[in-house]
Amino acid sequence: MRTVPSQTTTMQDMKDMPEQAEAPRQSTDTTSAVPTPAPGQADGPAEGGEFQFLLNLLQGWVDQQGWSLSLKSLGRPIRNLFLLITAFVVFQLVSGVAEALNRIPLLGNTLMLVGLIQIAIFTRHNLLRQLDRQNLRKRINALLEDTFG
Repeated sequence: MRTVPSQTTTMQDMKDMPEQAEAPRQSTDTTSAVPTPAPGQADGPAEGGEFQFLLNLLQGWVDQQGWSLSLKSLGRPIRNLFLLITAFVVFQLVSGVAEALNRIPLLGNTLMLVGLIQIAIFTRHNLLRQLDRQNLRKRINALLEDTFG
């Protein structure tokens, strides 16, 4: 039968019971209100280090979960999604501005004339000769390759 040690334990008793000797030193609260700085960061007031600290915390959490998540592997799909959302927003803004300008008398017709002139200039520079059409196709293919891989 094991007896409970009294309040007056000696150093020899403490050596015999290492798990109980360590217990008073450990804190029962596992969360801390004060964030610990990331490795390699100074304790002084660093400008702009919060974002890197948050990225380090997020990467540590992802590593702890065992996920193989990296921004490099997600770079192209994220960029394409960003481009799609940006194109949609720009389209909405331009269509709103065009509708507002179209309501002004004579301005809508003038802008249509300007658009027709621009189409004629583009056709003359890029579509009339076969060499120009091939160069245009190469530029479009390079742009598509750069965007979608």
